[in-house]
Amino acid sequence: MVSRKVGRRRFVAGTAAASTAFVAAPFVRGAYAAGKLSVGFWDHWVPNANGATETLIREWADKEKVEVQIDFITSQGNKLLLTTAAEAQAKSGHDILAMSTWLPARYSEVLAPMNDVVEALIKENGAVNATVSISARLTASGWRSPRRSAAR
Repeated sequence: MVSRKVGRRRFVAGTAAASTAFVAAPFVRGAYAAGKLSVGFWDHWVPNANGATETLIREWADKEKVEVQIDFITSQGNKLLLTTAAEAQAKSGHDILAMSTWLPARYSEVLAPMNDVVEALIKENGAVNATVSISARLTASGWRSPRRSAAR
C-alpha cells in the first residue's frame, strides 16, 4: 500500500486555492443570473408596435441579465380578457400581465401589492394619469401585480 504524505506547504496551498474558489463562487454571474420573467402584452394593432415593445424589453433584459418570455395576446374574441380571468382563477401565469384600466380592481384579491415599486417610479418619473391613479385607489391596498403561487 502506497502512503502519500501531504506536507504543510502543500496543504496550505491546496486549502487556499479551495477557499478562493468557494468565496468567489457566489459572485460568478451566469448568462441569466437575475432569473426569468414572463410578460403578457396586448397584441397591438399598430404596425411594428409589438416589435418596438419587444426591442425595448430585450435591451433591458440583456442589460439586467434576465431571461424574458414575451407573449403578445390578441384582444380578438376577448382572448386578453379570458387570459386574465384564467390566470386569476389558476393563480398562475404571467409575472406581468397588461390589463385594461379597471381589471386590476376586479382581480385585486389575486394580485400582489406593488405600492413600494410604483411609488418609487412615480417619485422618479412623475405622476401617472388620473384614470390609472383612480384604479389603484379602488383596491384596498393600492397598486397591484400578478401574485405568484408558492408552488412556482
